[in-house]
Amino acid sequence: MELDRVKLQWFEDLLWARYSELRAVEERLSGPGGLGEPATVALGELSAYDQHPGDFGTEMYERSKDLGLLENTRHQLRQIAAALKAIETGTYGRCSVCGRAIPEERLEAIPETQLCVECSEAQASADRTGRPIEEETLSTHLGRSFDEVSWEEAARHGTASDLPDR
Repeated sequence: MELDRVKLQWFEDLLWARYSELRAVEERLSGPGGLGEPATVALGELSAYDQHPGDFGTEMYERSKDLGLLENTRHQLRQIAAALKAIETGTYGRCSVCGRAIPEERLEAIPETQLCVECSEAQASADRTGRPIEEETLSTHLGRSFDEVSWEEAARHGTASDLPDR
């Protein structure tokens, strides 16, 4: 299924509109009063010394949430730019992995997609290992390896469950 010129123009207009919206979000998040300023300036404080730890913690949580939103916005902008480039090169609507046509319904739902459903699901399942991400750090910490055997060996010497009740 190939997209006709009218439908292709419709998708291009949709992508440009979404791109403009996300650029505005990016500017708000990274501009004055946002992440583009040091935390003390954004909070209106000269230092964090006289702030209650709970208040400062809340502000830091909100700031880290904004950082996540900014990163996600930039990721979406990159995806839209790639989709616009695909329109320009004539490859829009084709899966970048297997080359099959992406169903029009999928493009309407996610116009910036470059993967068919099957390849998208395969990629998502490959990204999920089922193990906590912390294990990546633990496995290389100080040149040692971490595995279930290590835990079982340590548990032989006792755990918090072994403490007597008082």
